[in-house]
Amino acid sequence: MTTILANVQQLLDSGNIDGAREEVAKSLNNLKAVDASIRDFAALLALGSENALEIGLGVLGRELLKKDEEVNIEAIWLLLAAVLSRQNITPDSPSRISILGLTSCIENWELPIFALLTPALDSFFQVSLSEGSPLIAEQTLDFIATWGESYAKAPRTKKQLKELKSLTTSLLDKVDDLELKDEWAEGLDTFFQSADDRKYSDERIWSAASDLLKKIYTSKILNNDTESKKYSRTKENISRLIISSLAALGTILGDDGLSVAVRINNPKENNSWSVVASAIDKLERLFQEVADVIPSISKLPKFTPAQAIPGSWTIILHISLNSNQSTELATAIKSISSIEYNGENENNSSLADSWRDCVARLKQDDLRVYMAVSTNDPKLRVVRSISTEDIDKVNFQESVQPNIRVLSRDVPQADNLERVLDFASLLIQYPSSPQIVRQKFSEIEGITDRQLSYYRRAVEILGLADERGRPTTACSILNRLSIEAKMRFLTYQFISSNVGAAWFNWQSANDLSEIQPETAVTFLTEVCPSLSESTARRRAQTLESWLKIFIEYW
Repeated sequence: MTTILANVQQLLDSGNIDGAREEVAKSLNNLKAVDASIRDFAALLALGSENALEIGLGVLGRELLKKDEEVNIEAIWLLLAAVLSRQNITPDSPSRISILGLTSCIENWELPIFALLTPALDSFFQVSLSEGSPLIAEQTLDFIATWGESYAKAPRTKKQLKELKSLTTSLLDKVDDLELKDEWAEGLDTFFQSADDRKYSDERIWSAASDLLKKIYTSKILNNDTESKKYSRTKENISRLIISSLAALGTILGDDGLSVAVRINNPKENNSWSVVASAIDKLERLFQEVADVIPSISKLPKFTPAQAIPGSWTIILHISLNSNQSTELATAIKSISSIEYNGENENNSSLADSWRDCVARLKQDDLRVYMAVSTNDPKLRVVRSISTEDIDKVNFQESVQPNIRVLSRDVPQADNLERVLDFASLLIQYPSSPQIVRQKFSEIEGITDRQLSYYRRAVEILGLADERGRPTTACSILNRLSIEAKMRFLTYQFISSNVGAAWFNWQSANDLSEIQPETAVTFLTEVCPSLSESTARRRAQTLESWLKIFIEYW
C-alpha cells in the first residue's frame, strides 16, 4: 500500500503542488489520537524532502487553526519531534515559520516530553533569529514574546538565556512599528524573567519521551511495516534526537564540562550490568584515544555517572574538563559522523580508525550503541548522535584467516625504536606526571603532537605502559638494561603483543626470522580490515622497520 510519504513526493516530483497539499490535508482529519494517519504524517515530516516538509507543516498549521476540539498532546509531540529530528532544514526555509503553528499548540512546556525537546527547539530558534530572513526572524520573535510565559518553564542555563536575549534584543532594535515593538518587548521581558527564576525538577524528563516513543511504535506496528520501513526509520531518527537532547540536558541540568549520553541495546536482552560497564569502558577508551591528539588535554578524566535512566540502559555521563577542552573534544567526537573514511586526511583517518575499533569491540558483545555529546558552546549543545549502526558493514568482513584479527590501535605507527625507549625512560622518571612526560618528550627535535600520540601508543602496544599511561613492571625492568639488552627485551615484548603474535600466526612462523618484513602490507590488509589502504601502508612501514631491527637482536 502506498503511503502519504510516497504519494506526496510523487506529486511534488510531477509538479502537482496543489495535489500534494490535498493529499496531506486528507491525512489530517483526526488529531485526537496517535493513529496510523498521524504516524504516516510524522514519517512525512521526518523523512520527506524539504519541499514535502514545507507543504506538510503549512497544511498542518491551517488545520490546527480550524480545529475547535482539543488536539492530542502525544500527537503534537510526535509531529514536533519528527521535525526536530531532521538535520537539513535551511535557515531560509518557510518551515521555520510553519513550525510555529505546531509549537503554539503546546500549552504546557513544563511537561517532561516537551521540556526534553526544548534544547533542540532553542537551537532551531537561534538559527531562525540569527540567520533566517527578516520575516522568519520576526515570526520567531513573536512566538517567544506571545507564548513566552509557558515556554519559559522548560530547563535552560543562564548562558542560554543570555545568548537568546542578545539575539532577540538585536532583532527588537530593528522593529519600526513602535506599538508592536513595545508589545514584543513586554512579552520578552516576561519570558526572560520567568525563565531566569525557573528551576526544573521533574525527574521524568529523563525517561518520558523514550517511554512515549515505545508506546507509539510498538513491536507489532514496526513488524507490520516491512515494505518501506517508514515507521522504523522515523522512530530511529526521533530516538537519536532524544539521545542528543539527553546529552544537552546533562549539560543544562548538570555541571560544566562535557556531557555524554549513551544508549545501549542488546538484541539478546543480555544487558547485565557487567556488559553495560564493559561497553562504557570501551567508549571511555575511545575518548582517551581522541583526547591523546588534543594538546590541551594532558590526561583525560574518567567518566563520572551523572544520571541512569530507570528501565533502560541509557546513561548520562560527565567528563570534568574546562570550556576549551570540552569544545575541542566534543568537536572531534562530533566529526566522527561526517568523516569520509578514505585515508586522505591523516587526522580523520586516525579518528575513524579509533571509532571503528571501538565499534568492532562493541559488536563482539552484540551491542548496538548510540552516543551523543554536549557542551555549553551553542554550536555543540545539541549534537547529532553517532551509532555503531552507522558503520558500513563491509569494513568488518572477516579476514582471510578469520581467527587472526587485530584492531588498528594494536598496530604501531612510530618508526624510531630509540624514541620508544626515550618515552619509556620518561615514564619511569615521571610515573605520576603525564604532563611532564608529554612536555619532555615534545622537546625532542622533530616530535609533533601527533607523533607524541603515536609513541605513547607504541609503548602501550609493547606492554611498557598501561591504558592510563602508567609504566608497567616490564617498563621498570627495561629501564635497568643495557642498550643491546633493551632491544632484545623489546623483541620479546613485540612477539607477545597482539600485532606481533598475529603476524607470527599469520605467517605460520616457528621463529622470528621466518617472518618476512615485506609481507607487512598484505598482513595488515587481511587481519586489520578497519585500516584504510593508505594507513595500512603507512603502518606497514613501521612494522617493517621494527622487524628488521628485532631480527638483528634475535
